[in-house]
Amino acid sequence: MKRLTKKTWMNTALAVIFFLPLYWTIVTSLKDKTEIYGTPPTLIPKHPTLANYIKIFTLDDGVITAITILLVVVVSVLAGYGFSKLQLRGKGFFLACILAAIMIPFQALLNPLYSIMSKLHLLNTVPSMVLIYATFQSPFCIYMMKNAFDMVPDSLLESAKLDGAGAFSVFSNICLPLTWSSVATIAVYAAYTTWNDYLIALVFANSNSIKTFNVGLTNLAIGQYGTDWGLLTSSSIIGLMPILILFVFLQKYFIKGMLSGALK
Repeated sequence: MKRLTKKTWMNTALAVIFFLPLYWTIVTSLKDKTEIYGTPPTLIPKHPTLANYIKIFTLDDGVITAITILLVVVVSVLAGYGFSKLQLRGKGFFLACILAAIMIPFQALLNPLYSIMSKLHLLNTVPSMVLIYATFQSPFCIYMMKNAFDMVPDSLLESAKLDGAGAFSVFSNICLPLTWSSVATIAVYAAYTTWNDYLIALVFANSNSIKTFNVGLTNLAIGQYGTDWGLLTSSSIIGLMPILILFVFLQKYFIKGMLSGALK
């Protein structure tokens, strides 16, 4: 009992230590500039304000993130099913190409990709952003969905076909419901990768009309004469919320999908 109490105190102390940066971020986001730079620093805001949060809502890349998630999920699910359950000519070669694509870093393709988008007049457009995000996220997601469909027994599909189920029925009524955990996993992965990206948005989206959250935040909070810490901390909280909410609702499927991939 004494050992358990000591362990509990240690865990509590560690939890407090890890929570302190988050608490300080939240507190700073509720202060005005005068209080942020005042000394000594205050642990509780004297005059809490939501002005920093109101200013942040002028920036949003939710449309790009939502479209990217939809495109990545649709492409990955269909391609993963094809690689796993369909007899396709050259399937091994194309799967090897997908695995090779996972190993190529985006930075190595930055210059040629920029030239291609420029010649196609797609710079500073939503389609170009979605296309780039989806292209670099899909190989990993396709391979993950292939592993998920590989775990569905072929005997189950054959039984469904003997009962008169068509190809689409087998896919939608049998395979897809059994792999929802992996679908949730790639959805969270696509959302996290797109929402938190900075480099792609900085290079390919200079226009204010499609400026993404991270790029717009950097231009707004980090200026020539200093950093607006109130704006920076409030944006950190807002930037965390969409992914946190998505994970809370899908965590059961996300964890199950990651475990199934590991066991595979």
